[in-house]
Amino acid sequence: MTEEKKYPRAKPAKLVTVRSLSADTENPVKIMGIVVEAQPGIALVQDILDDVDNAGSIWAMVEGTLEVAQKYILIGDVTEKKASDDNELRLSVSLSYSIDSLDIALYKETLGLEEKVDQALSR
Repeated sequence: MTEEKKYPRAKPAKLVTVRSLSADTENPVKIMGIVVEAQPGIALVQDILDDVDNAGSIWAMVEGTLEVAQKYILIGDVTEKKASDDNELRLSVSLSYSIDSLDIALYKETLGLEEKVDQALSR
């Protein structure tokens, strides 16, 4: 008989803010952001899930080119680019999905309701 190969199940991507990322962040992560700058293969993405005053940005390495001023969900692994003076976090994107038609305020409200339901069920 042949032996069955077992493949480890991929971990689900956790929705996070750019500000909460560090070099020790467990992968994969999911970020919701708006593209500020874009070139083929790389884009600067600003967080839209976080408060406007605290929103961070991160360089995302992607296949192809993302559209400037478009909103995306990006799923990928956090990497660190070594520089002579400082290390910079980057997101190595494995999946990008346009969410330009998503109402962010309604989405945030839904996340708040989900948190309240989880708290009520855990009592």
